[in-house]
Amino acid sequence: MATSTHASHALSAVTGALALHTGAEEHQIKTEERLALIPGIESVKLLRAVADIEDGCGVLIPDDFAFETATVQELADCVAHLLAGAGS
Repeated sequence: MATSTHASHALSAVTGALALHTGAEEHQIKTEERLALIPGIESVKLLRAVADIEDGCGVLIPDDFAFETATVQELADCVAHLLAGAGS
């Protein structure tokens, strides 16, 4: 089960990586925002962000997940779940 620590770390990793690769400020990345609608996002930038999240969190996000994920929060929830599983 993902804890609030996992959730906080995951959300920070996700918003930080998305901000880095889109040129946005981290506070501009909204949790309810659809990944495809983040200003400056492109598929290659999303893949780079996912790779950074994986490296920073020590998890492996399923290949298609980022493209199937509707929102920033859903991606963060996936990462938190993976973090919780890694700690078991």
